[in-house]
Amino acid sequence: MNMSPGCCCCCPCPFFPCRPSATSMPIMMQLTSQVFVSHTGQDEGAKHFAASVLKPALEMAGLPVFMDFQDLKPGDPWPAKLMDAAAHSAVVVVVLSKSYTQRYWCMLELDLALHGHPDRSRDTAPLIIPVFYDNTEVVVQQQDIQQHWAAQLSDLPQDRQVWVAADRWSANVAQMKEQLQAVRLYSATSQKDSQWQAARSVVAAAVHAVPMHAAIDAVMGFEQQEAQLVAELTVPDPQRLALWLHGLGGLGKTTMAKLLYNRLQHQFSHRAFVELQPDEGCSRADKHLVSILGQLGASGFGEHQPPAILLNILSDFVARQDRKVLLVIDNVWEAGQLDALLPMQFANGSQIIMTSR
Repeated sequence: MNMSPGCCCCCPCPFFPCRPSATSMPIMMQLTSQVFVSHTGQDEGAKHFAASVLKPALEMAGLPVFMDFQDLKPGDPWPAKLMDAAAHSAVVVVVLSKSYTQRYWCMLELDLALHGHPDRSRDTAPLIIPVFYDNTEVVVQQQDIQQHWAAQLSDLPQDRQVWVAADRWSANVAQMKEQLQAVRLYSATSQKDSQWQAARSVVAAAVHAVPMHAAIDAVMGFEQQEAQLVAELTVPDPQRLALWLHGLGGLGKTTMAKLLYNRLQHQFSHRAFVELQPDEGCSRADKHLVSILGQLGASGFGEHQPPAILLNILSDFVARQDRKVLLVIDNVWEAGQLDALLPMQFANGSQIIMTSR
């Protein structure tokens, strides 16, 4: 389906009642809408990859990231917060390096991600994405891991001993080798482009496992409008490519866009959600295009390429008829932003949702 420059086919926006904006999200909802990155600071290369490559890539895709001590505040009950994050986050990325299997907190985080917290039930287990920073066979040495933790057990404080299960911890690491989402980085750890490509692979796997939670008090009252829009968007209409939600600030446009994204995303093979900032114009078009491409699972692009080239890559990606795309662009301020971010043609069945004042 074609789009003319600077405009789109859209259906009328329903009237949204004013809702109070939320100032906070319940703790468990925060956990289940974030990515937890488990790594050790003992290996400098793996630490740099996790903090300086992987975390920015995840955040660029709009994913909230929790990275152990970097995101703990003074006075936080850090053991409990780490354990909850490992057990209940939507996605757990495990950066496996040589020292990872020798670190108590790393091994406990992996165990909690795989098996849950014995005192806190969870509805669903997190998506676990292993990243082998070092050679897989070096990391996965079951006998060495078993022997290490059997020998270390008596030296640990009593409150830590109860969590150690040498056999299971060794099996946990071996299980990471078999994960379908495993990303193996060790073959080219010194090359920045390879690290960036590995981070993009993680983003592509993670982005669809993290729900976009709208604040609870903002969701109430939208049920009828949400049901109406979902019903309309579920019925194929070759004349409608885009839905434009527009109106004054505070009416709930972003909330509705997130609700629709959550409800509809599983009907599309590729999905992306990008939020623009006031007064940015087109100055961040390259960053937004990189984010969109990463979320859609595209390849063959670099983070420092010019916007025009990135848009061409995006155009080629979304035009293929076997790619049904859901794209949400939140908070559009000017027509030029659409020219900079939207391809001219999408495959049939694709859907764009935009919000604007």
